[in-house]
Amino acid sequence: MDGFIITPQSVGDHLREDFLPEYGLKAPTFAKRLGVDRQRVVRLLKGARCDADMALRLARFFGTSAEFWMNLQARYELETARLEAGTKIESEVDPVEAA
Repeated sequence: MDGFIITPQSVGDHLREDFLPEYGLKAPTFAKRLGVDRQRVVRLLKGARCDADMALRLARFFGTSAEFWMNLQARYELETARLEAGTKIESEVDPVEAA
């Protein structure tokens, strides 16, 4: 897989591409059903961070776990960091030697 770059997907990407179309939802209706203002949903769909409160709301709405949404967020952040600074970190940080 050397040279193969995976574009990280945010929680918003997953919602926009997979979840909302499946349920036929648009941002205003989705926001109302989640009990949040429309701008908060729009920001999330544009890539804003999914916090614990939103993860709980998404879990309740879709019948998943909050951990599912938080894990998607963590994976997105790690993949983004790996793309942006992975090589630099590898050159700056030497692994500890086993005892």
